[in-house]
Parts: sequence; structure tokens; C-alpha cells
Amino acid sequence: MLSLDKFPLGCKGVVDSLDLSDEAFRRVAAFGLIPGSHFSLMRSAPFGGPLVLEVGSTRFLLRRSLASLIQVRVAE
Repeated sequence: MLSLDKFPLGCKGVVDSLDLSDEAFRRVAAFGLIPGSHFSLMRSAPFGGPLVLEVGSTRFLLRRSLASLIQVRVAE
């Protein structure tokens, strides 16, 4: 398991856990990023910028500060 901010670019993964506040959890859950969900890391902005994730047919930006609180693993 590793944090989402350290996940390899272009890989597909599965969310294991989210250590987020209730408000932050609701925001990412609205995009489908919940425990057990599958995602792809599409892009990683330079200089600590946001990540571009794809969950299903939805793409969205996620701040690295939030990504560091989400535990994921590579999908099998």
C-alpha cells in the first residue's frame, strides 16, 4: 500500500482507505473515489501541483495534500 501522491503515473489502482475530514471525503466521494473504487492516474502536475485522476468516465483534479491522505494499491 502507498499514498496516492506517490502512485506511479499511468497505472491503474484501487483505493484502500481515505484518512480525510468529512467534508473532504464527501468531495472526493462525489467523483467516485471511495474505498474499493478503481482509478487511473492520468497526469501529475510539476512542482507539487495537482493530480489528474480518472474514476469510471469522470476525470478530476486532486490536490497533492489530499492525495497524501489516500492509501491505494496497484490494481491486479
